Amino acid sequence: MKILKIFLFLVLTSQFLLGQNDNKYAGFIKLQDTLLIKYKLEFSEDNGTISGFSLTDFGGAHETKSKIVGQYDKESKLLSFKEVEIIYTKSPVSLDAYDFCNVNFEPSKFKLGSDKLSGDFKGRFSDGTECIDGEIAMSSVEKISNRINKFTSRVQKSKRIADSTKQKMQNLKILDTINLNVLKKGEVTSVIVKSSDVKFLVYDAGQIDDDIVTIKQDGKPILSKYRITDEKKILNVNMNKEKISLTIHSDSEGTIGSNTAIIEIVNGDNTIKTMTNLKKGETTKIDLLQKQ
Repeated sequence: MKILKIFLFLVLTSQFLLGQNDNKYAGFIKLQDTLLIKYKLEFSEDNGTISGFSLTDFGGAHETKSKIVGQYDKESKLLSFKEVEIIYTKSPVSLDAYDFCNVNFEPSKFKLGSDKLSGDFKGRFSDGTECIDGEIAMSSVEKISNRINKFTSRVQKSKRIADSTKQKMQNLKILDTINLNVLKKGEVTSVIVKSSDVKFLVYDAGQIDDDIVTIKQDGKPILSKYRITDEKKILNVNMNKEKISLTIHSDSEGTIGSNTAIIEIVNGDNTIKTMTNLKKGETTKIDLLQKQ
């Protein structure tokens, strides 16, 4: 069991493994010499322009995904970027104020394709006001993935580890959680909406096992006891007011584990891929907030 827990920890710190972008990093933000916050980064570079997104406190109570923009000078090999727009957050927010302390990564030595990314950042609110500064220390996902492969290889060869534990590790599916927000019991995920219409796609991306959900919009059912299939069910939500709340209720957790419906939220040019992780009778909530 201890070996399995170590493996799961390594998996959770490497969840950039799918996709086509090579500039993917996972690590930590360090604040005030003591506080460490999990941090992920994925970006592309085009003629010196950096674009992509960050994920702060992934898997935690304050998980927040933000867009980033920046610059890269190939001659001096200096990278800089800043967070400019919140895509979603699990931190408590209000319509009056959802300003966050954004990372402004200062120009730091970095070679595209290298396995480490580190440097100092300044924390700034959207109006430029200072908040809190710190450091970033990250490793490439490729490097982390190689560590996992070596670890699993040693486990499979070991005679001291039970075959049942080895089998569990073989069957574990590594999810692309840089694009996948896990919706847990009692959580509220706030999505900052830019468009007047938001589209929801509901489906099962894995083995069909009779997961059933009910989705309510401001307390009124818009999808009742729906049995999840691999066909994408489309729900359209019109943003006719500043805040709309959707509640996802698990009517059945199927035959394999918990209720794991995939719910994609299409909001303008942003697509957020989420997955429920609920037992029967449990609920999670998504708040849509009109961008002010």
